Amino acid sequence: MNTRRSSVGVGVVGEFLQLRDHPHLSLCSAAAFIHARRRSESTDLEAVTELKRSGSAAGDRALYYAALFYWILDMKLKARACVKKMLKLSETSPEGLILKGWIVLTSDTEEDRPQALRYFNSGVQDTGDLFGLMGKMEFFMATQSEQCALDIADQIIASHPDFIPALLMKMKVFVSLRDWEQTEALAQRVLERDGRDLKALQMLTVIAAAKDGNMELVKVRLQALMSALEISEPCNPSLHVEITAAISRLSGHNPEILQMLTVFVRRVSSRTPEVICELGYLLSQQNKYKEAHKCYSAALKTDPKCTSALIGTVRCLLMCDHLEEAAHQLAFFCEVQESFGNTEVPLLKALLGRKQSAGEETVMQLLEDATELHFSALRGLNYGVEYLQMLDLNFLLQIVCMHLESKQDFVLVPGQTPPFWLKHSNVIMETVVRAVPGMTVSCYYMAYVKFLLGEHRTAQHFLKLCAEKDACVPEVHLLQARLHLSAGEHSSCLSCLEAAVSVSFQVRDRFQFNLLKSRALLRSGDLKNAIQCLKITVNMPGALRPSEGPQLFISDSERVSVYLELTEALRLNGEQHEAARVLQDAILRFKGTPDETRLMLANVDLALARDDVDAAVVMLQNILPTESTYVQAREKMARIYLERKHNEKLYITCYKEISEQLPGPHTRILLADAFMEIHRPEEAVKIYQEVEKIAPKDTLAKKTGRALVKAHEYDTVSGFYKFAKDLLKNCLFLICLAELLLKLRRFEKAQQVLEKLHDLQQKVVFRTANEHPEELEDQRKLLAVICCDWAHEFHLRRDLEKAKQLYTKVIFGLARLHYDHQKLDYCEELCLKILQLHQNHSASLMLLADTLFWKNQKEEAVKIYSSIMERNPDSFHAMAKFLHILRRTGKLDDVRSVFIACEQFSPLSVREPGYNYCKGLYFWSVHSWQVTEALLHLNKARGDVVWGEPAVDLMVRICLNPDRDVFGGEVLDKGPKHLSDSRISTARNILSTFLPRSKSEQDKLKLLWNLCRIYSKEPREVERAVLELTDLQAKSVMLEASLLVTAQGFVQLKQIPRARNFLKRLSGMERSDTNTEDLENACLLLADMYIKTGKYTQVDKLLDSCIRHNESCSKAYEYRGLLMEREQRHSDAALQYEQAWKHSRRAHPAVGATLSSKPSTHSKYSVLYIRTLASESHCRISSGL
Repeated sequence: MNTRRSSVGVGVVGEFLQLRDHPHLSLCSAAAFIHARRRSESTDLEAVTELKRSGSAAGDRALYYAALFYWILDMKLKARACVKKMLKLSETSPEGLILKGWIVLTSDTEEDRPQALRYFNSGVQDTGDLFGLMGKMEFFMATQSEQCALDIADQIIASHPDFIPALLMKMKVFVSLRDWEQTEALAQRVLERDGRDLKALQMLTVIAAAKDGNMELVKVRLQALMSALEISEPCNPSLHVEITAAISRLSGHNPEILQMLTVFVRRVSSRTPEVICELGYLLSQQNKYKEAHKCYSAALKTDPKCTSALIGTVRCLLMCDHLEEAAHQLAFFCEVQESFGNTEVPLLKALLGRKQSAGEETVMQLLEDATELHFSALRGLNYGVEYLQMLDLNFLLQIVCMHLESKQDFVLVPGQTPPFWLKHSNVIMETVVRAVPGMTVSCYYMAYVKFLLGEHRTAQHFLKLCAEKDACVPEVHLLQARLHLSAGEHSSCLSCLEAAVSVSFQVRDRFQFNLLKSRALLRSGDLKNAIQCLKITVNMPGALRPSEGPQLFISDSERVSVYLELTEALRLNGEQHEAARVLQDAILRFKGTPDETRLMLANVDLALARDDVDAAVVMLQNILPTESTYVQAREKMARIYLERKHNEKLYITCYKEISEQLPGPHTRILLADAFMEIHRPEEAVKIYQEVEKIAPKDTLAKKTGRALVKAHEYDTVSGFYKFAKDLLKNCLFLICLAELLLKLRRFEKAQQVLEKLHDLQQKVVFRTANEHPEELEDQRKLLAVICCDWAHEFHLRRDLEKAKQLYTKVIFGLARLHYDHQKLDYCEELCLKILQLHQNHSASLMLLADTLFWKNQKEEAVKIYSSIMERNPDSFHAMAKFLHILRRTGKLDDVRSVFIACEQFSPLSVREPGYNYCKGLYFWSVHSWQVTEALLHLNKARGDVVWGEPAVDLMVRICLNPDRDVFGGEVLDKGPKHLSDSRISTARNILSTFLPRSKSEQDKLKLLWNLCRIYSKEPREVERAVLELTDLQAKSVMLEASLLVTAQGFVQLKQIPRARNFLKRLSGMERSDTNTEDLENACLLLADMYIKTGKYTQVDKLLDSCIRHNESCSKAYEYRGLLMEREQRHSDAALQYEQAWKHSRRAHPAVGATLSSKPSTHSKYSVLYIRTLASESHCRISSGL
């Protein structure tokens, strides 16, 4: 509570005296009067005496209000004393117990806080007091029990739907759970009640920045927030800063947002130190250090002990290169202030050390200290606005930039332990990305760090996120070019560089751009253009000597690299003398720097090109173990001894020296590899096994196996194999072992290994498909490698038939991969190749039929499935697929013959789970009124391992929606529909007996449970379902299904815009076998919404999509008929209703009623309509649903 220091006027005194006459407020008013006099720097002794006298005679209500007053002013000891006296007078007072709970909860000592819940529970027990319930919520949030807090929020909102503090608290809970969708929805709900609510507007702005990274939206929402602040709190500058500080810490890299905030804080025109310091911070983020220095100086005049101002002053001095004054100020601050625990101090010391060329180890230690202090302040904080403000993205990114600024050209050698600065940057960026996943700048630096770590796939993922959010950032294209270059994709690298230029022409003037371009040209063999580009790069500002300014900063490492690349290009181009001249010039320029040894290695290459071997060896011997290039130098020397001097002893000596000078697993493996190189596997095995005990890895298992085989230790290999085969991680070793056995023509042993390996990898693929679908592609590739090896083994043994079978399996796996990636032409081509070898290969025929269907060659697809069913009438997988194909092509009348043929071929097939699943699907698809028959057959399949999951899924959906209505749609409904409790109860009973056997089945069970909750239409149940489904969406598990169910949930919650956004996203997705039903339902529900709002153009596109992919979609025809009716096209509407009637198998009463009411169709359909009603009534009665 901020109170201006001013004298207490006569009018104010009169008001206090009036309050003092009120018995409940006598003590509180006296305390307030004394506090006001103290704030005005005068103390009324008479009032103090009066307060003491009142305190001793006060009643419980007077003590309560006094305690409440002291607590609001953060005078906890006095508040605690008053509430203690009050509870002595009234031990069971709910208000007193609740206030005691709040005082304990907000106390400085954490030991007392657990007692707060006891006080809240005692106070709330019989009253349901809002203040107490809010206290319980705050307690659960403090103990990170978000679900308990959420339950209480629901309890409050159910009885007080317009109580904004509870809505805001629930919003705080959701953001703590990182449920952005629910958080945003609650913020919007609060703004519907109060359009200027500051917390809601602040939250929306933070979401736009942290989650979406949408700076344009941030600007719009920030403007609304600032306007609300100026209207609601025009005279509260401290609150202005408090509300906007989190946004400035999140968006400090965006100049437009910083400028908006700067103008806003300037308008406040307050002399309060924290406001002036915030203005200084905003100016310093815009590199306006002189103006910022003035602000910090003004703040110090107001409050000479202001820590923020002192820190800000030192920072400005450092950035303006006033190093002596900055060092003096920093030393003075550390002496007179309690600087221990201040995160800025070690960072400023690190900045000063870097500018004064202090030792790199000292700087690294200071940066580590700064990070540790910074993260320690965040421990125990719930994720939210306060957390994001204290996280201070700008502070952490500055530390990462300090790590990276001199390491632009760093390359991590495979097997090398990452240096501290790189591991530290990785830890920081992983924390940042978890906190602000949507920020382009955080994704970029995460990609950069992962690239340097050699994790190129992860780097590519984050670069893709950057490009999706903002494709106009040249740095993203440059890093993408580096990724391509490291992968040897030179043309792609050059394309990325061109993309960077298209975004910003100024990129061409950057040193890093030209270095990348020259490297790509050199690696692709374009020596002439590479040399030309390198000569331009060498003469760029900052290349010959360090230049000032952030845009011109080029690290020594990069400057050395351009000389090395030019030397290499000239050498390869035959210009030896020019290469030597360039290199000598570089050696003179960089003499005494850490990069000097890199130039020495290049000089060695020139000496070897001249065949001056002795000179090369002498230069390599001069590189000491303390140098970063020591290992590289010794390896080069070893190669010279082996290849030029043919001296194996000296070759091994080099690696022994590496191992002795730099002991560790990596150098020991290098020594073992060297022994393998000179065919001494016995020594290599000993070292590999020794290292494996310390650091077991897949590569070590492979190397050990190879060494054992080369040493002809086949018994040992067998034992080692027995040890390794149980480790799924060692599949690569087993493949290597099999390949080696094949080379040695030990076919029996190879056969054993490959058989066991094939079985093992098939299990891995099956498990991966269920538990880690994102890794399925890699595991399938590994299985293909195994099949190829096995096929090769049969080929060598002249068993050509088995070899052909295995090669077929590999090709089919590749075809399946193309199908999953929607590359249908490639898939079709491979399937046809397989069918040339095996004319009746069922799996390939089914895949070909599916491919042709999605290529819109539906007749051909039907013919292929018909031929499959003729040859294999009891192939239930083919039967199920055939049913779906026939339904989507509008040929459901042909289905019955499939079952007749199956029963004639195998009479016992009627007992098979697969048959019963297909029969249940048939009754549901073809005869939708025969719900009972469908459920009876599906019930026989739901206990099966293979057919259980699809059977349960279909049974639950039948129970919940037996009429196949568009759930959530309103246009076709003739009245409100309420799902009977018995149906939901039946669905839940089915789910309760289903025991999932894999991760995918667990996810499906979770989805179906939440589907039941949404069909219940109870708000609390629906909200819970939406919350749980968000987790599935975050993991991209059953994405289309979870998005559809979530959208249906939002419809029940009357959050139509959010539902529409989800449905739009679904309508734009590519269709496949797994998602086509969900996308069809999404299109129908979205069409329903558009019809309701009169957007008929969009409706046509959606309905066309439904009918194009499913010619039996009766609802699409029904919607189209309704649309034509509204357009007064009655004859066309009648045709559409006829199609809807036909494809509903003449079983939909509403369509029948519509047709019978049309003059043109009345006589034709009225009798059929009456029969349908009778049939449906009989079915509903018999089914009990």
